[in-house]
Amino acid sequence: MTRDRVLWWRVGGIAAVQGSITLTWVIYALYLPQLLEQLGFARELAIVLLTIEHALEAVIEPISGGLSDRWQRFMGTRFPFIALGIILASAFFIGIPAIAIFGSPSTVIRYLLPIFAVAWASAMAIFRSPAVTLLGKTAPPVALPLAASCLTLAQQIVGGLRFTAYGFILGLGPAFAFAIGSVALLAGAAFLRFVTPPEAPQLEEKSTPEGLNLPTILTIIGTGIGIAWAFRFLFATLGPVYSNFLDSDAGWAMTGFSLGMAMCALPAGKLATKWGNTPAMLGGMGSAIALLLALTFLPVSLAVAIASVVLAFSFSLILNGMVPFVLGLIPQGRSGFGIGLFFGGFSAAMSFFDGIFSTVKGLPTTGICGAIALAFAGTLIALSTRISPKIEGQSS
Repeated sequence: MTRDRVLWWRVGGIAAVQGSITLTWVIYALYLPQLLEQLGFARELAIVLLTIEHALEAVIEPISGGLSDRWQRFMGTRFPFIALGIILASAFFIGIPAIAIFGSPSTVIRYLLPIFAVAWASAMAIFRSPAVTLLGKTAPPVALPLAASCLTLAQQIVGGLRFTAYGFILGLGPAFAFAIGSVALLAGAAFLRFVTPPEAPQLEEKSTPEGLNLPTILTIIGTGIGIAWAFRFLFATLGPVYSNFLDSDAGWAMTGFSLGMAMCALPAGKLATKWGNTPAMLGGMGSAIALLLALTFLPVSLAVAIASVVLAFSFSLILNGMVPFVLGLIPQGRSGFGIGLFFGGFSAAMSFFDGIFSTVKGLPTTGICGAIALAFAGTLIALSTRISPKIEGQSS
């Protein structure tokens, strides 16, 4: 069924889940090294765990997305996967600080901490793709970037906390901070379920999923990889650039950039509905490439300030367009699998980033690599227009 208007309440439910996902990852990343050290582990174990977690997500995301497609066809809802993942994630999340509180470096219980950490990240991967896939039923295709802008808004507002509010979050203490994250997940899921009633199941004879060709699969995965690396290099570039001018206040500048992307999300979404999502994403990538290189090679305060504002808008165009881009490439009956492939590629890129780019540090190298990553993703998006979307069983 094609919508002729944006269902803002449903968009808000998906954005609430997205915001809670981001909040829990912020809390987790800030506390994990401290909790590991408290139980006698090396802080460096946190990096190993994050690498393992992202690698598992790369496998779990497309599997859970594909299985949710089956539930959608036969049961009329994806919510069992969303509910299962969020309940497990909430339980494991609150269990992480509990192990640190009741354990000690001399007890066997301390080994449950890395196990719970990996289990929590795996549970998070179960529900993200099914939840985000629901965005496709909230708006007509032309308005999907505008609907997706709410996800960008929630993600960047909450994500910006990691640059300046880490002292406040750590001051809450692990028990309270993790409890807030767990409650946020459950509240987001409850709101999403309230605003998203089940649909009528499909008839058995119409329940066979449409095909998905290899070029489309590789394009989706490759785009996820390119965008993930572009974002890693973006913040690896902004940090040194802002430090050159602001010293200890660079964290506030990073927060300002994230909030800038949040404020630009809705205008960027409206622009994409006029231009079309693919041209908007390509325009955002082109301008982002130029601006990243400008930040790298033009160390002038005014130029940095102007470039940062326009760069925030450019990356908002990219963020808003990711989910609509994937949904536009694949049959509706495989949307969960397609979104899972994108997030899987994104997670795989994050998992192997440090291993592949361990020698890439400092300016201008990070800025140049960020531009290359954007060019790679942009090339795939441009070539995607040559991939026929007329998969058998799907109308044009």
